[in-house]
Amino acid sequence: MKLTRRTFLISGLAVGGGLAVGLGATVGVLATHDRRAHQAAGLDADGPLVALWIRIRPDSSVVVLSPHTEMGQGIHTGLGQIVAEELDVPWARVVVEQAPADRAFSNGNVIQGFVFEDEAIGGFFQRVIENAFWLGGDLGTVQMTGGSTSVRFTGWRSMRIAAAAARALLIAAAAARLGVPEGELSTADAQVVHAASGQALAYGELAEDAAALPVPQDPQLKDPAQYRHIGQSPPRADLPDKVLGAPIYGIDRAVPGMKHVAVVGTRALFGEVEAVTNEADILARRGVEAVVIVQEGVAVVADNPWRAEQAARAVRFTERPPANAVASSETLLAGMQQALAEPERFSTVEERGDVESVEGAVVEAEYFVPFLAHAPMEPPNVTLWREGDVVHAASGVQSPLGARMWVAQALGLPVEKVVFHPHTMGGGFGRRADAGDDMLNYITQACAVFQAVDQPIKLCWSREMDLRFDRYRQQSIARYRGVLGPSGEALAWQADSYGEINIPPDARTAYAVPHLRQRNVHEETFVPWAYWRSVEASIHCFYNECFIDELAHAAGADPLQYRLDHLPEGHRLRGVLEAARDMSGWQTGVAPDGTAMGVAAYALFGSACAQVARVGLVNGKPKVVEAWCALDCGTVIHPDAVVAQMEGGMIFGLTAALYGRIDIRDGGVVQTNFHDYRMVRMADAPRLHVKLVPDGSPPGGVGEVAVPHLSAAVPNALAVLGERPRRLPLIG
Repeated sequence: MKLTRRTFLISGLAVGGGLAVGLGATVGVLATHDRRAHQAAGLDADGPLVALWIRIRPDSSVVVLSPHTEMGQGIHTGLGQIVAEELDVPWARVVVEQAPADRAFSNGNVIQGFVFEDEAIGGFFQRVIENAFWLGGDLGTVQMTGGSTSVRFTGWRSMRIAAAAARALLIAAAAARLGVPEGELSTADAQVVHAASGQALAYGELAEDAAALPVPQDPQLKDPAQYRHIGQSPPRADLPDKVLGAPIYGIDRAVPGMKHVAVVGTRALFGEVEAVTNEADILARRGVEAVVIVQEGVAVVADNPWRAEQAARAVRFTERPPANAVASSETLLAGMQQALAEPERFSTVEERGDVESVEGAVVEAEYFVPFLAHAPMEPPNVTLWREGDVVHAASGVQSPLGARMWVAQALGLPVEKVVFHPHTMGGGFGRRADAGDDMLNYITQACAVFQAVDQPIKLCWSREMDLRFDRYRQQSIARYRGVLGPSGEALAWQADSYGEINIPPDARTAYAVPHLRQRNVHEETFVPWAYWRSVEASIHCFYNECFIDELAHAAGADPLQYRLDHLPEGHRLRGVLEAARDMSGWQTGVAPDGTAMGVAAYALFGSACAQVARVGLVNGKPKVVEAWCALDCGTVIHPDAVVAQMEGGMIFGLTAALYGRIDIRDGGVVQTNFHDYRMVRMADAPRLHVKLVPDGSPPGGVGEVAVPHLSAAVPNALAVLGERPRRLPLIG
C-alpha cells in the first residue's frame, strides 16, 4: 500500500493520535482488542463462536451471523458461500442468520472499505487499523447494508479471513487432541482429517477447544484453483421462505393485541399540524381508538389496517406552513442555474491541465435530472410493543443498530431497554439506510403514537405517504464544455454541476482528457435527501456518458470506439466495452427496422459495466427494445445472483430514465402513487442480456452497478434517431 497523505491522516485519526506519541497506549489497546470475545459475549446460542461471525454447532453445522440485512440481493447466500469455501464445509450445512442489532456486531469493515478502497494493509499496522475501524463502527452504530458493501467488504475482507482463521483453529485443536503435528492434518466436509492414521474429528467435536485458542492474525487463504463453492450458484438461502410465503418481512410482523396505525401527511414537507378539526367524528368511526398528531401529519389508531387507513384519509386539520411552503421545482431549478453562473460558489472536484488555454472546436451542453423517490414495493412500516420494561421494535431496515439507537432516543429510553428485530426488506434502495429523525421519519411517528396509546402498534404507510414523505435523490443540473483537436480527439473537458457529491469517484469521468476541470456547487435545500441506488453515479453517469457521446458525434466518430480511444490502456472499462460491443452486434446509424443503438460505460463501487440499448420510437416516444450488459465485478461469488442483480438494476435505472420524477409544488410533493410515479412494467421492459467478464480481482459491487447506464445509453440512441435529449425523464 502506498503511504498517501489520505492514508496517513486516516490512520492517525483512527488510532486516536497514537502514532503521534510513537505507537503509545492507544495503539496498544487497538492492537490487542479482542473482537471475537466482544461478539461472543452478546450470544446465547447453541455452539461456540469460533471466529468472528462464525458459530459451530455440536452437529458440525456452521452458523454465519450476518450484520447485513437481506433485501432481495441474495447476500446471505453469498456470505455463506464465502465461509463455506474457506472453512471446507458442505453447502447444505451452512446456515446464515441475521446478527443481533448490537454494537458487538457493528461493522467497521464498511468504513474501512470505503476509506482504503482496494488497498491492502499488512502486518501489525493492519490489525491496528482494522480494530480502529471496528471500534469506530461501535461508536458510530454502523451496521449498514448498502453501497455494495456486503460481499465486497464484509464478506471478502472479514468473513473470508475469519473462516480461514476458524479452519486454522480447528486444525490446532485437532492436533492437540490427536497428538500429531498440524502439518499432517487437512480439512474436508466439516471434518479435520489425519490421513496417515485414517482418523477424522468433526468440527462439532472440536469447536469448544478451537474457540478457546488465540485467533491467528494471518491465516492461510485458499488458492482460487481449489474453490468448490465460490463461483457456483447453489439455491439461494432466502428463496424457500419467499416461495412459501413465510412471514419474513417487517410488514408481516404481528404481536398479540396489536393495533394498526395509518398516517395522513401535511400539505408541505415539514408542515406542522396545529389542530385536528374533526377529531370527534374520526373517533366515532367503528374500530378507531385514537387520533395522534405526529411529525408532519396525523396518525389514526384502529383495530384493523383498513379502518385505520380510511379514517386517516377522512381526517381534517389545520397546519402551520413551513418557510418552504411557496417553493417549487421551478424555483429550485432557477436557484441552481443562478448558482452555476457564479464561479465563486464552486468547489473543485478534480482538475488537471489548463482548460482555459485550449483552442479548438467547442462543444457545450446543459443537462438536468429531477428529484427521485425510492418507492420500494414494501412501504415503510414498524411494529412496537412492550415486554416488561423493555420495548421491542421490528422492521426491515438497512441499519438495524442505528434504528435501535433511534428508537431508544425517540422514546427517551436507555438503549439497553430497546430490542430491535431486523426483518427482510421488500426493497430498500437507500430509503431504509440511515438512522435518525430525518431518515426514519415513519419510526419517529410510530414512537409518538406508541407513547400516546401505550399498547402494541403497527404503523404502515400508504403508498401516498411513501412517495410524499420520502427522502429523495437530489435534483441536479450540469453544464459541460469540451474542446476537440484537429482529429476530433478530446483535448479539454469542463463539467460544472449543482448537487452534493458524496462519493467523488462516482462523479468523475474515466476518459483520459489532458485538460480537465470538474467543479461543483452544493447548497442545502429544504427537500430532504437520501442515498439513492447507485448514489452519485445515477446522476453523473448520465452527464458524463451523454457528453462523451456528444463529443464523438461532433468528431464524426463511432461513439463506442471513441470511448475506447479515450480510455487509458489496461482500464477495466475497455474489457466491458469490447464485450458489450461484441454481444450486442454493435452498429452505428439507424437500422432498417428504425431502431438505433446507444452505449454507456461507467465504473462504480469497485466494478466496471458497459451497456448497449437498442431503441425505437412508438408514437414519437422512446421504446427500449433490447439491452445488453457486460459486467466486470472481479471474483464472482454467485453468478446467478449477480445476473439477477444486473437485470433488476437495469429495470430500476430504466424506470428512472423513462418516467422517474418527483415534482415540488407549494413546498410539497405532487406525485402520490404509481399512476403518476410510473414504473417500467412487463409491456415496457426490453429483452435483457447479461454477460459476466470477471478479471479475477477481488469482488466489486453488484447491487448498485447496473442502475445508471441506461439513463445515458437510451438518450444516446435517441440522438441517432433525431434530437438529442438532455433532460430526464424521457417520457412524461
